[in-house]
Amino acid sequence: MSRTVISVQDLRKSYGTTEVLRGVSFDVHEREVVCVIGPSGSGKSTALKCLNLLERPTSGSVTVAGTDLTGPGVDVDGLRARIGMVFQHFNLFPHLSVLANLTVAPRQVRGLSKDEAEEKAHAQLRTLGLAHLARSRPAHLSGGQQQRVAIARALVMEPEVMLFDEATSALDPELVKGVLDVMKELAASGMTMVCVTHEMGFAREVAHRVIFMDEGRIEEHGTAGDLLENPTSPRLRSFLSQVL
Repeated sequence: MSRTVISVQDLRKSYGTTEVLRGVSFDVHEREVVCVIGPSGSGKSTALKCLNLLERPTSGSVTVAGTDLTGPGVDVDGLRARIGMVFQHFNLFPHLSVLANLTVAPRQVRGLSKDEAEEKAHAQLRTLGLAHLARSRPAHLSGGQQQRVAIARALVMEPEVMLFDEATSALDPELVKGVLDVMKELAASGMTMVCVTHEMGFAREVAHRVIFMDEGRIEEHGTAGDLLENPTSPRLRSFLSQVL
């Protein structure tokens, strides 16, 4: 069994009296791809954001690469440098070029020189077929290109884990495939990934395991084949009937 990279135990999150996460527990192992699916409002994006403290859990524990995020004195910035995250919306700096977007974090967080950061950024852009866009501003790129730049920005930090929060849901349908292809290549390279997604074909093809969330709980989990082809809970069967 490969080592556990992420361990979530009895994760709970409330906003006032509204309980969004109700005792979520799961592990993610090295080189594993886990897809989280479920209806809108099920808590899946909140759970993902708790994995790098973009949302702070009300209770429970989250351990990433041996560090308890919920423990006292944790270096949040240092930890986030080891966890790449790609959002539904690209969150690129509009006033900076693509190259500059990729070099901000390596220079400010990792302390790389301008030349070192740009060398890593150019290499990542070449890998993702974006080298010709290095000097462009985000506004001049298509949505699919912007999302691939956002992925490159996360990868240039050489993360141990990549988190994807509905990475294709803001894209026009014809742009989705290009982003999914990048994510598939990343999975094939052995990157540990947790993906909140509504792309069932991607989950079926790439995920080692799928977690189905509903009303703040994990309703069902298992291998992609078992869960998507032979769901046992009525709630999951109902959900899949709407999205497949």
